Amino acid sequence: MKTFSKQDLVSLLPYNELISALKEGFRIGAEAPLRHSHQIKTEGESENYLLIMPCWQTGGRLGIKTVMVCPDNHKHGLGAVQASYMLMDATTGVPLAQMDGDELTVRRTSSASALASSILSNPEASRLLMMGAGNLAPHMIRAHATARDLKEIYIWSRDGKQAATLAQKLDLELTAKVISVDDPKEYAFHADIISSATLATEPIIKGEWLNPDKQQHIDIVGGYTYEMREADNDVLIGAAIYVDTFEGALAEAGDILRPIEEGAIKKEDVIGDFFTMVKDDFNNPPHKRTVFKSVGTALEDLVGANLAYLKSSS
Repeated sequence: MKTFSKQDLVSLLPYNELISALKEGFRIGAEAPLRHSHQIKTEGESENYLLIMPCWQTGGRLGIKTVMVCPDNHKHGLGAVQASYMLMDATTGVPLAQMDGDELTVRRTSSASALASSILSNPEASRLLMMGAGNLAPHMIRAHATARDLKEIYIWSRDGKQAATLAQKLDLELTAKVISVDDPKEYAFHADIISSATLATEPIIKGEWLNPDKQQHIDIVGGYTYEMREADNDVLIGAAIYVDTFEGALAEAGDILRPIEEGAIKKEDVIGDFFTMVKDDFNNPPHKRTVFKSVGTALEDLVGANLAYLKSSS
């Protein structure tokens, strides 16, 4: 059985290759039961979540990811997400590889958003506003910069120092100009793409900030439970709304379920998911604003893990 470290996956899963692999993966499809989610009580800290995500393709591979989401891990100098991944033969059950689940998660999540952007956002998009500066944020920015020729990138975080540090690092790495901002309102109005990857439980993107005369794409990634929310109702009203999977988003995503319950949008306003978007005959209806909400699907993990395994064996 092979073992893949974080650094192994960095070299084996470049964003451009993973974006292409995800597109093909959604075209092929797989069995991906809705993930198990369990609250884990702690002593004196926020509740943690245990997520168990299986996926398999008949006659192909089977994978299981276990994830612990620990919101207070920053107090211990650790990332909020701790994960591991096991890849197996779906026919024989033979273990093939053990992988760093954290790196697999951030790469497949960011590449999925970039895939959605490559389909939904303005092909001429050049300005990105990143809401959040945590572990996922640099991957979101790099992946979006792979999908679109970005010229200006703005990073906002409640932790201004963290945003400034990330902006300084990425400004040296990318061809785009990268800066940190204290107030996202002005930059949201001018941005072509707004991506959010936080653990917010109250909206941090306001519809009143957006430009009604501009084609804007809103990428909402951070929330994975009903209680979590990153965009207010006005962001979704009148937008063309897409999700990674109907099954996951309509069962878990507070950014979709709560606006529906509040009467701001209807279930039918969620136009499509990745299985819809990757079809050759897909046409995005003409809207000034598109919204993509992801909660994550085990199919993305399986695609990434299998790509790493195949590349290591070639």
